[in-house]
Amino acid sequence: MKGLNTGKGVGISVVSGVASWLVALAAIAGTPCDASADPAPAGLEWPQFRGPGASGIGVGGFPDRFGPGTNEAWAIDVPPGNSSPVISGQRLFLTGFSGGELVVLALDARTGREAWRRVLAPGRIERGARLGNPATATCATDGRVVVSYFGPFGLVSHDMDGTERWRHPLPTPLTQHGAGTSPVIVGDLVLLNQDQDTGSYLLAVGLADGRTRWRVDRPHARRGFSTPLAWPPGKPEAVVVAGTLQLDAYRVGDGSPLWRVQGLPNEMVSSPVAGDGMLFVAGWTAGSGVGRMPAWDDLMANGDANHDQRLSSAEAPAGPARQHFAYLDADKDGQLSAGEYAAAAHAFDASRNVAMAVRPGGVGDVTGTAVLWTFPRGLPYCPTPLLLGERLWLVRNGGLVTVLDARTGRAVLQEERLGTLGDHYASPVASGDRVCIVAQSGTAVVLRAGDTLDVVARNPLGDAVVATPAIAHGRIHVRTATRLHAFGPSHGGAR
Repeated sequence: MKGLNTGKGVGISVVSGVASWLVALAAIAGTPCDASADPAPAGLEWPQFRGPGASGIGVGGFPDRFGPGTNEAWAIDVPPGNSSPVISGQRLFLTGFSGGELVVLALDARTGREAWRRVLAPGRIERGARLGNPATATCATDGRVVVSYFGPFGLVSHDMDGTERWRHPLPTPLTQHGAGTSPVIVGDLVLLNQDQDTGSYLLAVGLADGRTRWRVDRPHARRGFSTPLAWPPGKPEAVVVAGTLQLDAYRVGDGSPLWRVQGLPNEMVSSPVAGDGMLFVAGWTAGSGVGRMPAWDDLMANGDANHDQRLSSAEAPAGPARQHFAYLDADKDGQLSAGEYAAAAHAFDASRNVAMAVRPGGVGDVTGTAVLWTFPRGLPYCPTPLLLGERLWLVRNGGLVTVLDARTGRAVLQEERLGTLGDHYASPVASGDRVCIVAQSGTAVVLRAGDTLDVVARNPLGDAVVATPAIAHGRIHVRTATRLHAFGPSHGGAR
C-alpha cells in the first residue's frame, strides 16, 4: 500500500484490488469456478451496477452450462427494463416500467418469489433509442436501504421491507437515448452522474434523507451514460467520472475538482474500473469517425434560408450537420445556434476512441503524466471493461474480445471471435477463473480466463439480453427482455 498525493490535501491510499474484502477472491483466482465456494459476506454480494466495487467480479461461482431448463434454480416474468439485479443477503432488487408506471421490485433471492413491489408515477418519459427504457438504471444498496433512479422521476429510497424513506425528484435528462447511468452509494452519500446534452452535473444527496449535499456542474460534458466510480474502493475519497472527451475526479466530501485526463470519445457509455492503484477506461463512439465539421459560416451561407442566424433540421445542408442534427441540437428546440454548433463540433473533432490506463492523482490536467498507456483497437461501445488479475477484458460489438496486459497495454488477445454476432450491451462478469459475456441476441458465452481464447460453453437463453448479469450465492442472475433467471444450485425456487 502506498499513498498518492492529490495535491488538495487528500492523501489517497492505493489498495490492490477493488475492495478490501475482495482479498477473498485471491483464494479462488486461477481455480475452476465452483458453486460451493464460500459466498461473499451478507449484504455485499452484488450491491450496485457491476457488483462489489463496480468490479464485475463475484464470489461463489456459477455453472458453466445454463439456460432455460438447464441448471436453472428459478425464473420469473419481470416487467420490461434494462436495469441489472442487485443482491444483498436474501434480497434481490430490480426495476421495471409497465403500464405507464415505474416499478421497484424486491424478490427473495433464494426462490425468486416476490417480496414487495412499489409503483411510482413518471414525469415526462424519455423518447429516442429503440432499446431505451425508463427503467435502465441499476439500483444501489448498502444492505439496509435500496436506492433507485429513473430518468423521468429522479431518486427514491426504500428500506429492505419496502417502506419509502425519501424521494428526490429530478427533471428528465436531455439526451437522445434516455438516462443510462446508475446511482452509487459512497459512505453516507448517494452519487448520481447527470451528463446530458446541456446542463450536465454530478449530484450528491444524503443517503439518510435524500437532501442535496453538493452539486457540481460539468459544462464540458454532453450526453453520457457512464456510472461514477468511487476511488479508492476501501475508503473512497474521490469519485471518478468518464464523460465527454475526459476523465474527471472530484472530491467525495464536497464535489470540488481534483484532476482530469483528456483523450476520451465524445460520448461515454462504459464506466471506469479500478485495480492495483490504477484506473482503466475504454470507449468507442461513431463520433470519432466524423470528419471535421464544416464551418458555421459556411452552413449559414448554404442553409440559413430565413436569415435568422440559426439552422433548423430542414435547413441543414447535406452532410454531418444534417446527419447528426439530433446530437448537435443540445436543448432539443429544433434549432441550432452558433454556440450549440461550436460545442458539438469541438466534441466531434477532439473525440478519440481509446482504452487507457491512468495513474490517479495530481491537480488539474494531468494527461501528460498520468496516462500509463493507450490502446486503439477492439473497443467497447456499451460494455464496461473487466479487470481480472493482470488482464483487462474488452468486448466489442460483433462478438469480439480483446484482452490486454493491464500493466503495459500489450494485447494478449486481440479481437478474437466469441461466436456471437450483433451488439453487446451487457458488461462481462467473472468469478474464479470463469468469465461470462452475454450478447444482445441471447447467447451467454462462458470462458476460462487465460492468455488463449478458451470457450467453455455457449449457452442459448432464448431471449434478448441488455442487462449485465449479477453473481451471488453460487448463481448467475440474468435478466432477459421478459424474464429474470437464476442459474445455479436450486433451493426449491419457482420455475
